[in-house]
Amino acid sequence: MDPQVAWDEMLEAILQRDWELAVERAEALLEWMRNGGFPPETAKITMRKRWNRSMAEFGCLIALQFARQVQRRRNQKRRND
Repeated sequence: MDPQVAWDEMLEAILQRDWELAVERAEALLEWMRNGGFPPETAKITMRKRWNRSMAEFGCLIALQFARQVQRRRNQKRRND
């Protein structure tokens, strides 16, 4: 797995409101890092791995939370229609 590609694709999916892809990339990246994989670069400047790991984990968790909220609202709206 290329964690940088997963990070970039997750961010792009969020911008495109592609919640399924955002969730897929966030979960894959979290699993990768939790299994000892190196983190992606999360900033334009070079940061220490600990910083990038913390920022990537936080970003993935926020992306998952936001995407799941949007998906729940869509599902509730469909049920109410």
